[in-house]
Amino acid sequence: MSHATTVTTGAASYGRVSRANHWITATLFLSTLGLGFLMAYGGLARSTIGAIMDWHKLLGLSVLLYGIWRVGWRMWHGFAAPAAPMPRWQKTASKLVHVGLLVAILAMPLSGVTMTLAGGHALDLWGVTLLSAGGEVGWLGALAGAIHAYAPWAILLLLAAHVGAALKHHVIDGDDTLRRMAAPAGSVVARTKPVT
Repeated sequence: MSHATTVTTGAASYGRVSRANHWITATLFLSTLGLGFLMAYGGLARSTIGAIMDWHKLLGLSVLLYGIWRVGWRMWHGFAAPAAPMPRWQKTASKLVHVGLLVAILAMPLSGVTMTLAGGHALDLWGVTLLSAGGEVGWLGALAGAIHAYAPWAILLLLAAHVGAALKHHVIDGDDTLRRMAAPAGSVVARTKPVT
């Protein structure tokens, strides 16, 4: 195998809206998820958890509101074709992971809101009531609470698969999967491949 390289052009980068949607949602979602894990497993005092909770709820509502736009945009425009040829099982796995993450973007904040309201509590931020509870609905609150408590572990697996696959495509396969989400909009993504 020669050590000489040749530059080839890959798929054009995603548009500005798609790239903004991806990174803004990722930032909001991971921040919310991180605060949730901190409150649940960080061994914090109750008063500290109470102070963090409002930020968790604010970020969660931001994920929900932006997520409606994010998911709607992706459903309207569809999923991008693979940046490089890959086996059918990888295409299927990729689609399942992407769909799972899009579902999580809406399911996590919706389950949090439902858990609060169905538990008979108003949804408030720093003492300001955003939504009043209409009464306790035990089974619904329990279902939403279970989703909100256990789904994050499945989401961590999805995120690990998503990030791991992106790194695998970038480092091992040398294709444009990661580059086209990071490259400036409208640019042509370039990659180097060894000449055999």
